[in-house]
Amino acid sequence: MNTLFRALIILSAGVFALTLPVYAQYASFDDHEFRSDRPVMIQRLSGPIELDGVVDEPAWDAITPMPWHVYGPSYGAPATQETEFRVAYDDSYIYFSCRCWDSDADAIQTTTFKRDAWEANYDQVAIGLDTFNDKENTLLFVLTAAGVRVDVAIFNDAQGDAPFNMSWNSFWDGETTITDEGWFAEVRIPLTSVRFNTEQDLSTMGLMVYRYIGRNGEQHSYPERPQNWGLWSAVKPSQSQEIVFSGIESTRPVYFTPYVLVGHGQTAELNDPETAYDINKDPQLDVGLDLKIGLTRNLTLDLTANTDFAQVEADDQQVNLTRFSLFFPEQRLFFQERKSAFELNFGQSNRLFYTRRIGINDGNMVTLLGGARLVGRIGRWDLGALTMQSASDGDLPSENFGVLRLRRQVINNQSYAGAIMTSRIDQDGGENIGLGADGIFRLRGDDFLTLAAVHTFDEETDAGMDATRLRAHLRRERIDGLTYDLEFNRAGRDYRPDLGFELREDYSQYGVGLGFGRVGAEGRRFKRLESGVTSDIYVTNESGRLQTRETTAQISALGWTDATSRIQATWFVENLDEAFDLSDDIEIKTGRYSYLETAYTFKSWTTKPWIINSTITAGKFFDGSRISWGASPSWNVSRVLELSGFYQYDRITFDERDLTFNAHTARVKVGLTFNRALSLSSFVQYSSDADLALGNFRLRYNPREGNDLYVVFNEGLNLDRFDRTPVPPFVNARTLVMKYSYTFVR
Repeated sequence: MNTLFRALIILSAGVFALTLPVYAQYASFDDHEFRSDRPVMIQRLSGPIELDGVVDEPAWDAITPMPWHVYGPSYGAPATQETEFRVAYDDSYIYFSCRCWDSDADAIQTTTFKRDAWEANYDQVAIGLDTFNDKENTLLFVLTAAGVRVDVAIFNDAQGDAPFNMSWNSFWDGETTITDEGWFAEVRIPLTSVRFNTEQDLSTMGLMVYRYIGRNGEQHSYPERPQNWGLWSAVKPSQSQEIVFSGIESTRPVYFTPYVLVGHGQTAELNDPETAYDINKDPQLDVGLDLKIGLTRNLTLDLTANTDFAQVEADDQQVNLTRFSLFFPEQRLFFQERKSAFELNFGQSNRLFYTRRIGINDGNMVTLLGGARLVGRIGRWDLGALTMQSASDGDLPSENFGVLRLRRQVINNQSYAGAIMTSRIDQDGGENIGLGADGIFRLRGDDFLTLAAVHTFDEETDAGMDATRLRAHLRRERIDGLTYDLEFNRAGRDYRPDLGFELREDYSQYGVGLGFGRVGAEGRRFKRLESGVTSDIYVTNESGRLQTRETTAQISALGWTDATSRIQATWFVENLDEAFDLSDDIEIKTGRYSYLETAYTFKSWTTKPWIINSTITAGKFFDGSRISWGASPSWNVSRVLELSGFYQYDRITFDERDLTFNAHTARVKVGLTFNRALSLSSFVQYSSDADLALGNFRLRYNPREGNDLYVVFNEGLNLDRFDRTPVPPFVNARTLVMKYSYTFVR
């Protein structure tokens, strides 16, 4: 009997020992202060939630609020207002609520109704989900006090100047209310809108939330995170809190989005004898579709047919003061979505895959017959695959563009290795292939090493070592304390990335940088100080002859009102082997040049409805003298009316040659956002350098995600017409189109 009793005791103890880790390995929001070393188990809702922004259901009160701390403007300072964050879920949705108590409800800032306007001058709350828990990517769902939705995809662990994609959009809902006690928010994210892994009925993700008070820049955040990495520290995916959901499944919806487009276009083209301009009129009637299919829990397939981008805003006019090609950012939504899955960059604007090589020729749109994109995860591998087929356009043959990208974590959760292949093949048999491998390795702390190698295969060049591109980049990714930067790049003379972008050819670059930064505590004069010296040397590969040497010293200060000042001085040494034209009348001749340029930049406080950025540059410019001044003001007059503009003046004088270059560039934008569904925007540009004025006017009706009506009018005007022979017409081009799309979900 005693033996049986002891056996029962041992068996019970064994069962308890087996079940103990299951409970002990998870935390809750009430057992830690700012961050937990253990994953937090998210609570299921015990009742229904009505998405109305009131946050008064008993089901919400049954959810434990999160702890939080004051992230800024002064880290760890006492909070001026109280906040209650809650996260919960059911079988269909992830829910987030925030009770934003405010002692001065009249001061709550609701400056705009504009969708995806992620600014610092209004009150907002946000939930960020690292759905694969990869410590590199986060989907950020932001809801403003005015009830406006902003969705942002953060990538590359928020490293770099702009590590986010504002063009990413998803299906989700949010509502707010404002009372005398403050404002209140509810967010509902369908599980069908995110991809995640599930193992043994458990789904692990990363979580971050914040509340931002617009009038004083105060931010309440969970979990706690330091400001060591600068501006994007607040949304750095690797600093998220691990959380766990139990019993949820990633479903596989199908989104079917047909569109219809009607319109009329008019262009002026020089005839073959170049004696006069012909006016071509082109009525338009087009249909097309986009199809999004969840193939697995982690893989999404996008199909597009007769792809059209009529609703895309025109490119900003730029003045080119260099001998290199201008880089224009991608604005087409299809190529913006999930773009980080395809990137392999070499610093500056150099990259192996540049989406504007697809469907754009000499600044003009080329018809895209269709294509496919596959993005997601297979096991531990991140996958991105894309193929697009363009139609022939005049002398340009029909082409197929393709890219395949694979990446996975290695060594630790902030190190990655991957491979990439790009292809550009035309119907005449021409082809260009790029094969590459790269890795980002976290060595220790904030020290990272990036390695990359790409080889291109092109029928017009040899396939030896000179068709290879190499990069090694060692740096410290933080701003607090001492930082360093060591970089090597080499592009061979036969390196031809026909689907990419390269500023230079046949060169090696050696870069070194040393900096020091300090994050200010409360009572300090500045919120953040940064200083540094960098030097970059570019030489021709075979001869080792110097092409360019740039040495820059700079210091910047961020004040407690978020106003920024930066001063920098750059010493240039240039060896020009080929002359380049600054304008039709001015040529920068070959030779060796050495000159100094200084610049001062000021950005006003971002917590106000009006903001102005301004830069003045002065100094020498090759064999001349330069002064440039630019300003870009913006003003949220009300939630309905937004004004913004840009003006830049460039003046370069060449005294010895008695020549002067003057250029004026101006842009004016007027936005009318009548409510969250209806908006009207106008965008007018002027460039004296191009002798061109452009106008873009867009009406958008967006009652819900996936249901869009656009009416777009574009017009281009020729200026200084009578200086040209033959004289062009006043109207260079004009289009009026209406595009309607509707998304069906199954």
